[in-house]
Amino acid sequence: MVSRAVARRFYGAVVGAAVIGAASLLGLLKVLPGSFEIVAFLFCGGLIAGLLTPGSVKDGAITGAVCGVLVALLAASTITLMSLVENNPQYPPFWMTFLFYALILTALLLPYSAVGGAGGTAVRNGIGRGGTADGHGRGRWLGIGIGTAVIAGSALVLVFIAPFVVIVPLAGGFIAGYSAGTRPEDGLEAGLVAALFGTGLFLLPMLWTASHGTGFAAGLAGMVAIALGLLFPLLGTAGGVAGAVARGSFGEGTGDGGAG
Repeated sequence: MVSRAVARRFYGAVVGAAVIGAASLLGLLKVLPGSFEIVAFLFCGGLIAGLLTPGSVKDGAITGAVCGVLVALLAASTITLMSLVENNPQYPPFWMTFLFYALILTALLLPYSAVGGAGGTAVRNGIGRGGTADGHGRGRWLGIGIGTAVIAGSALVLVFIAPFVVIVPLAGGFIAGYSAGTRPEDGLEAGLVAALFGTGLFLLPMLWTASHGTGFAAGLAGMVAIALGLLFPLLGTAGGVAGAVARGSFGEGTGDGGAG
């Protein structure tokens, strides 16, 4: 049963990666407009992966994330091979080229592909299915929404101060996890979803600055986007687990039947 679920998840990730590859190829051939290519590159692969993934929203987010990482590694490998073929002495060693592009593309693709995957599985499951119509389900998604808003809204303040970089995703994940229930796995799922959605929204202005700006501002925005794109999902997920554990320690009933 586990191996079958893993196979379905891998299948969804591979198909989603193929969609991203096709969109990139069509963009290079000028068949697709540039703006549509960017949206497809960021979201559509994860969305297709999520639509093909049965289970919870967390399962879709994980499949989308795997799709994003897979594309990042393939793209980094392609760029590295091209640098070896050109044999330009100005290029760094091939392993440095691979690591550089793998880190950049993973930080870019992982949160957006995971968001697409979560959305795809949510669409697959249907609105109101899986307990989302009861009081607990509404409270859970309200908590995820608030956690997402906390993380995304922090882009409007001075989040580059080191304490805020850690506190904001932890706080957003904690709120989502606390609302999800008392089990750590519930908090992990809620914190992960809130962190991925929040990170995706948070990075939009930075990615716009990195792609449209010039000079130091563009470079700084790109570097910050890479760092936070990797850091925020981890901290948000940890905050979600902490929120669920804290709720359980306060004795506020079980997360599965709180709304009866």
